[in-house]
Amino acid sequence: MFWLGLILVALMGLSLGLLGGGGSILAVPILEYVFGMEAHAAIAGSLVLVGGTALLSALLHHRSQPVDWRSALVFAAIGAPLSLAGGWLSRRVPGSVLMLLFGVLMLVVGAAMFRRRPDPPPDARPYAIALAVSGAAVGFLTGFLGIGGGFLIVPALVLFLRVPMKRAVGTSLLVIAVNAGVALVMHRHELHLEAMSLGPLSAAALVGTFAGVETSRWIPPKRLRKLFALFVILVGVWMVVRHASGLMR
Repeated sequence: MFWLGLILVALMGLSLGLLGGGGSILAVPILEYVFGMEAHAAIAGSLVLVGGTALLSALLHHRSQPVDWRSALVFAAIGAPLSLAGGWLSRRVPGSVLMLLFGVLMLVVGAAMFRRRPDPPPDARPYAIALAVSGAAVGFLTGFLGIGGGFLIVPALVLFLRVPMKRAVGTSLLVIAVNAGVALVMHRHELHLEAMSLGPLSAAALVGTFAGVETSRWIPPKRLRKLFALFVILVGVWMVVRHASGLMR
C-alpha cells in the first residue's frame, strides 16, 4: 500500500502542475484511505503536502506564463482571515460531512467549467470587487474543507475574473501555497506523528509536479479547461457516492 500511495501522490503532483488544482482533492483521500489517517489528520497532512508542492509549481509556471501576482496577493490577503474562520468551524463538523460537502462542491464547480465562454484577451485583468469577493469565498472554503483551493481558484479566475486559463493555473498555485499555510494554523492540532512523516510523499509529489508543468506547456487553453472540469467532476462523483452511502448506513 505504501508504494501505491507514492504513485498516487505523484499523480497528485502531476495534477497540481498541469491544472493548478486538484492537490487536496487527491491528497485528502490518499492520506485517509491509503495511509489510514483519520479525516481531520488527513486534512492537516494534505495542507503540508500540497502547500509546499504548489509553491514550487507556481515558480516553475512563472518561467513561461507570468503569474498574476496582483490577483494572487489580493486572494491571499482577503482569504487568509476567512480561512482561519473556516478552520475554526471545520473542527465542529464531523469528518464524513466535510467530505460529502467537498464532493458536492466539486460537482458544481466542474459543471460550471464545462460551460462555453469566449476566452478573455491575454492582458485581461479582473475587477477589484469581484476579486475581493472571490478571494473571501475561496479563503473560507480553504479553511473549512481543508483544501488548498485550486479547484475553486482556477474556476473563479477563469469564469468570474476573466483571467486566461494558463495564467490562472500559475496564479492559483501561488494562492494555494499561501492559503494552505494559513489554514494549517487552525489544523495544527491534527498534525499527528503519522501526518508529519511526509518526506517520501513530498519527494513523489515534486516529481509529479515537474512532469505536470512541462506537459501544460503543450496543451491548448480550451482543452486544459475541459480537462480540469472533467477531473473535478469525476472525483466529485466518487466523493459524494462514497460519503453519502456512509451517512445513510
